Amino acid sequence: MNTDQIQRLKVLPRRDSEIWQGGVFSISISEPGASVAQNSLYVPVWLAVRDDKVHSGKLQMSGPADPAEAVSALLDFALESQWGGYRPGIVEVIDPDLARQLAFLAEAGIEVRLVEQLAAIDEVIESLRKDFAERFGNRPQVPAPLDGRDVTVERMRSFAEAAVDFHRAKPWQYLTDADLIRIEKPEPPQGMQYATLLGAGRAVFGMSFYRTLDDYAALRRFSDTGDFANSVWQVTFTAINELPPADEELWRQHDLPRAAGDICPLAIWIGRKGKMKRASASQLAFLEGVLRAWAATTETEIDSGRWQKTVRTFDGESEYTLTLPDLLKHPSHQEWMRRGFEPDRRAHERTFTDINRYFAEHPPASVDEMNAVLNRRFVGRRYDQSVTKAETPLERAQELCYDAFDTHGRRRVQLARQALELYPDCADAYVILAEQAGTLEAELENYAKAVESAERALGREAFKEHAGHFWGVTETRPYMRARAGLALSLEAMGRLNEAADHYQALLELNPNDNQGLRYSLMPLLLQLNRDADAARLLKAYDETSANWTYARALLAFRLSGRSVAARREFRTAFRSNPHVPDLLLSGAELPPPPHYELGSPEEAIVCAEELRHAFEETPEAMDWLATEYQQRQRDAEAKQKELRRKERQKRKRKKR
Repeated sequence: MNTDQIQRLKVLPRRDSEIWQGGVFSISISEPGASVAQNSLYVPVWLAVRDDKVHSGKLQMSGPADPAEAVSALLDFALESQWGGYRPGIVEVIDPDLARQLAFLAEAGIEVRLVEQLAAIDEVIESLRKDFAERFGNRPQVPAPLDGRDVTVERMRSFAEAAVDFHRAKPWQYLTDADLIRIEKPEPPQGMQYATLLGAGRAVFGMSFYRTLDDYAALRRFSDTGDFANSVWQVTFTAINELPPADEELWRQHDLPRAAGDICPLAIWIGRKGKMKRASASQLAFLEGVLRAWAATTETEIDSGRWQKTVRTFDGESEYTLTLPDLLKHPSHQEWMRRGFEPDRRAHERTFTDINRYFAEHPPASVDEMNAVLNRRFVGRRYDQSVTKAETPLERAQELCYDAFDTHGRRRVQLARQALELYPDCADAYVILAEQAGTLEAELENYAKAVESAERALGREAFKEHAGHFWGVTETRPYMRARAGLALSLEAMGRLNEAADHYQALLELNPNDNQGLRYSLMPLLLQLNRDADAARLLKAYDETSANWTYARALLAFRLSGRSVAARREFRTAFRSNPHVPDLLLSGAELPPPPHYELGSPEEAIVCAEELRHAFEETPEAMDWLATEYQQRQRDAEAKQKELRRKERQKRKRKKR
C-alpha cells in the first residue's frame, strides 16, 4: 500500500450501501481425520455482500496468516475495474490487527468496522475449501527432514555445517548450470551420478543432481507444464523463514548452523507431479561429502577437469573424485543443441571476418567477381570452416573467442583467457569473462576492461570513419557488445545516469540500433526525468510498439497534464495494446515472456515492466491513467450497447 494507491482509491466511485467483508482465512484442504503433513492453506478473501462478488488474493502455503496480504487483496479488489472498480461504504473484519492496518481507508471515506462474525462470507470459505481440497488435498506435502530413513538431528547438524562451508566458498562464481559435473567416487546413490552448480544467475544457489546425462538434458528443455519429466535431487539455500515449516522448526529448535544472512540448506528429491521425499542417512552423508569437497576445491583444480578431495562426513572420512566431462572431452555443436542450448549467433561472425580477410588479400575487380567468389568459396561452407588463416595476434585471439561463443560453460572462460594471453586487448575475451562472472562487481570490471581494450584496438580514427553505421563493420562489434554490457551492469548497480549516457552514445554511433538499445534507454530517461532526451528519442524512432506509444503518452502527460494532447496520446497507446493499463494499475509483476507479438498480452507484460517505475514516480500519472482507462472502458461498453440496440432493430425490421 502506498500514497499513490490511496489517491487512486479516493477518486473511485463510491457505493455507500455496499459492504465488504474479508480477511485472511485458514482453509483446511483435507477431510477430518485425513493424514496430511500440512493440511491448511491461508488465503485473503473479500466479499462484496450486495454485489455478490468475491476476490481472493495471494495464497499462503503456511502460516501464520499475514494481515498485510488482506490489505493488498482489498486494494486489488477496489482498484481493478474487472473485479470491483469502486469504493464500498463499509468494510467489516473480525481481526483487530487487520482493522488497525485498514485505518487508512478513512482517508478514502470508507468506514472500517470490527465485528464478531462475518456471516455472509462463511459460504464462500466452504466453497473455497472444497475447491482447494480438490486441487491441493491429494498433492504430496513437503516431508520433514527427519522423515528420511535413520536421519537424526546430529546428522542434520553435520550436513548443515558442510552446507555453510559450501555457501561461504561460492563455487558458482566459477561454474554455471551449463557445466555438467560427474561424481566418479564414491559410488553415488541412485539419481546423484551427475550434478550442476546453481547460482550463476544470482537467483537460486546450490546444486542439482541427476541420474543420467539424458535426465539433465530433459530438465534443461523443461517447459512450463508444472510437472517434471524426470526426478531430480536438489540442495538449495533459502532464508530460514522461507523454509518448509518442519525444516524451520528443526533449525530454530536445535540451533543448526546457518550461512550469513540466516540462510539455510534444503535437501530434497522432487519427482513427477511435485512428489517429494527427503534424503536417507546414507544419501545425506553423500551430499554432505559433495558439499565439503566443493568447499575445498580451487579454481586451478576445476580447470584441470578432474580432481580428488578427501573430506570428513558424519559417517567418517571419504575420498571424492569429481570431473567436468565437457572439459576433458569437448561436446560438439550438435551435442550442445541436444542438451537444449541455443546456438550463439556471435559465432557466425567468424564467416564475416573470413570474407573480409579474403577480400583484403584478394581485392575483387568488380561486384560480379565478388559475388562469384562468394558463391564459389563461401556459400554452403560451415561457419566454423574458414577459408583464410588468422595471422595477427588479434586475429588469432578473436578466433578463440568465436570458438568460445560456439561452446558453453567453463570452456568459454578457458578460451577467453587463452585469447588474452595472445592479445591483451581482445575485447570479446573480456566480454566473455564478464558474462561468466559470478558477481556483479566482477561483471562490471570486465566490461569496463572490454571497452578500454576495444577502444585501443580500434583506434580513434575508426570512431570517426564508421560513425553512423558502426554495427555494419564486423571489427567494431566487440566494442558495441562491451559498451552495451557495461551499460547494463551500471543499470543493475543503480548507476542509471551513467547507463543512459552509454546507451545514447551507442545509438549515436549506430542509429540503426541493431542491438535494440533504445528499448533499454527509453525507460531510463523517463525514470531519470530526462524528458528532453526522451522526446528526442521518441522522435528519432517513430514506431507503434506499446513501449513507444505508452512512453509517448506518459511524456505528453508530464509536459501538459490532463490535456487534450495527453488524452490523444493515451488513446493511440490504448489502440496499440489495450492490456497495458491493467498491468500497470494492478502492480502485477509477471515473468517476461520468451517472445511476443505487437498488441498481445505478452507485449503488455514487457511494456508494463519497463515503464512501471516511470509511471509510478510521475505525480498523479497513475490516477490519470486510471481515469483514462475507465473512460475507454465506458466508451467500449457504450459502443457494444449501441451495437446490440442496432442489432435488435435490425431483427425487428426483418420480422416485419
